[in-house]
Amino acid sequence: MKSKTILFINHSPSKNTLRLTNHIKNKVKSLNPKIQLITLNTNDTFVGSFDLVDAVIIGTVENFGYMSGMTKDFFDRCFDGLKDKTQGLPIFYYVRAGLDGEGSQMAINKILIGLKWRQVLPPLILKGEWSDNFIELLEEKTLTFVNGVEMGVY
Repeated sequence: MKSKTILFINHSPSKNTLRLTNHIKNKVKSLNPKIQLITLNTNDTFVGSFDLVDAVIIGTVENFGYMSGMTKDFFDRCFDGLKDKTQGLPIFYYVRAGLDGEGSQMAINKILIGLKWRQVLPPLILKGEWSDNFIELLEEKTLTFVNGVEMGVY
């Protein structure tokens, strides 16, 4: 079976969100050698980043009750170029939300519908004050997603 490539797009502006990103990046690489994980900051992600990608993970923070401006910028820059090129792409995303994450979730879900990407797992909203449990919750969901991609379930 050929290895699969997952693009992990993240906006990690704080020490804790960087912990989430680094944990996932290291965990996927150590536990699933059949997955090539390409990790890019939202600023470094372009339409061409999706060439030969089998699935996508997006990690963002909530700012003012909405996805981060950097995540929105990624979607603004890439939406038109991706909408006909990546239909059906499996995606899982998470939001590190100081509030409730609802605005971020609603906006991202609408964009994903427009892109015709397939949300194969519900988004993970890590809300409220920081908890080290967020790392475990994200690891569980991410590994479920990654293993599903690797097995061809998604």
